[in-house]
Amino acid sequence: MRTALWRVIGILLVFTAPLAVRGEWRADPLAVKLKWGEEQAQIQVGGGWGYYEPAFYWTHDLRWRNDAEPDRPSYYQTQLRRRISRDWWWSLAGRYAVAPVCDFRWAEVALEKTLARPWGFRVWGTGEWRRVKGGGTLEDYDWHLLGSRLRWRPLTPLQWQSELTREAKTYPAPQRSSVKTVLRNELALRFAPHTFSGRWAESVRVYPANAWKNYYYRSLRLAWNWEISDNAYFEGNCGYNQQSQGSGKTTGKLQITGVLAYPSTREYKVSWLCSAAKTVVAEFPFPVEEEEEELPPAGWRFGLRWQDLTPPFTLRAELFGIWDEGILTGGWAARLQGHWWRTRWTLGLAPRGGFYPSAEKGYWVEVKYYLD
Repeated sequence: MRTALWRVIGILLVFTAPLAVRGEWRADPLAVKLKWGEEQAQIQVGGGWGYYEPAFYWTHDLRWRNDAEPDRPSYYQTQLRRRISRDWWWSLAGRYAVAPVCDFRWAEVALEKTLARPWGFRVWGTGEWRRVKGGGTLEDYDWHLLGSRLRWRPLTPLQWQSELTREAKTYPAPQRSSVKTVLRNELALRFAPHTFSGRWAESVRVYPANAWKNYYYRSLRLAWNWEISDNAYFEGNCGYNQQSQGSGKTTGKLQITGVLAYPSTREYKVSWLCSAAKTVVAEFPFPVEEEEEELPPAGWRFGLRWQDLTPPFTLRAELFGIWDEGILTGGWAARLQGHWWRTRWTLGLAPRGGFYPSAEKGYWVEVKYYLD
């Protein structure tokens, strides 16, 4: 498989090399990030370069980590993209990644119509192959995905997008192999000063040799953005997730988040944040599980974020609190950014993350040097 992949890339390079006569070479910023968190120092170094012209580009990206793991390996990635006619493009990408106990080979081929006036389209195929070098509990796997995406814009303020993907992941142990099908639909509508959007998604994962692990998942997302005035705006979103497992267990979660930015100017911005989440569905048909599971109370998050946008520095600081199961906890976070000549740097301080659960935790310094 690896030999065939490199042959395909070599053939494409031969056919696309003559195009590289009217464009220019550009280098990405050289980035170095030092982070301290969870009793471990992390170092990440990255950079890249590419050749660009109106109908063709070829890019290269490198990332190295001192603490590489299977879920965050070091890698080299290259991508070719060429216009066929007008807004039709094809692309080919490949990546080789390494971790202490395994390596990954990844490739993707895509055909795309970029403009959504009145429609846009993309179809692609992706594959990843993990090979374990020995030791540990990891296994080799082959992963393949076929996907299609359609965008339709009948009117300027209205857009609909639908995506269908089907993936298969195969392990040496049949009990771990599975097939997953995902369908997503998104609708966006804008009429000043409001923007509304909604997303509905369903997915099914089937384990042919272990039906106990099968699951069905669905989610609904609704969002509303309101530009109240020149110095105030509101962002609100509501989401509901539900999952049913082959064991008969069903769970559902409702989450609502609101952000009011006031005052908001070109020099500074103050944001008032609030979020609530609650488990609203929990069905456990087996008596043993009914005794062990309970419905948790609503979890609340609230915060205050202040951002100073005075060049050459940008400072963002926030205070947040979490009320969950009758216990109040909180934290703070700050991020300072600046630039000097060709250098951009970021200092991050977030011992417990931030208002959003996905916010980065720890302490870090990141420096980017722009070669061009």
